[in-house]
Amino acid sequence: MLAGMIGVAESKFGGSIRRIIAWLKRLPGNVRSRFARDIQRVESLPGSREPVAEAPKGDELHGSFRFDEDDLAFLSEVARRLAPLTAQPSLAPEEAKAIGRAVAALQKLPELTPGIDVRIEVAHRMGGEELSESYSYAVKLDQRRIEITSSGSQSGPTVGSDSFSLESLKWYANGQTAHQGNRDTWLERLSYALARDHSLHATDESGGQCAGTV
Repeated sequence: MLAGMIGVAESKFGGSIRRIIAWLKRLPGNVRSRFARDIQRVESLPGSREPVAEAPKGDELHGSFRFDEDDLAFLSEVARRLAPLTAQPSLAPEEAKAIGRAVAALQKLPELTPGIDVRIEVAHRMGGEELSESYSYAVKLDQRRIEITSSGSQSGPTVGSDSFSLESLKWYANGQTAHQGNRDTWLERLSYALARDHSLHATDESGGQCAGTV
C-alpha cells in the first residue's frame, strides 16, 4: 500500500517527494498517515496546481501573452473585419483613429503595442414588439488583456427580459487564457451584424507611447 502511494506521488512530484520520503523514514509511529498528510501539504504549495486564468492586477509585468498559430490567425482575421469600419461616414474622427489603432495592434501580434487601451463595440437589434433581440460584439485591447466577446438580450411581453453571454475569448498578460464558445461563430455573428443596420462605438484611452493606425 505504502509503496503504491509512493510510486504515484513520485510520478507527480518528482524530486520533491524523495526529500519527503527521506524525512518520513526518520519519523516514529504511523509513517503511512504522516506520508499522506505531507502529500496534501505539497499539493498546496504555489505552482503545484493548474493556475486559474485571471487578469493581472496592479503593476504586474505585461509582455508574456501566449498565442499559438490558431490564436494569431483568428486575431488577424478580427483585424481584417474591423479595418473597413474606419471608413464609415458617420464615424467620429477619434473613433476612426481608435479602430485603426486596434487594427494595427492586432496585426502586429505577437509583438505588443505599448500603451494600447482601446475598446470597440458593434451592436445591432432585430425583431418587433412581440420579441426584440439585441446583440453586441466587443473587442478590448490593453496592456493586461485582449478580449473578444459577444452577448445578447431578448425582451417582449410574453418572454419578459433575458440577457446572456455568447462567445468570450480572452488572453491575459500573465500567459493565461480563458476561452468560451467558438471563434468562427463570433466572426460569423460579427459579419451578420455589419451587413445590417448596426451601431458602432469606439473609445481610445491609450497612453502617449502608443502609436500605430491603418
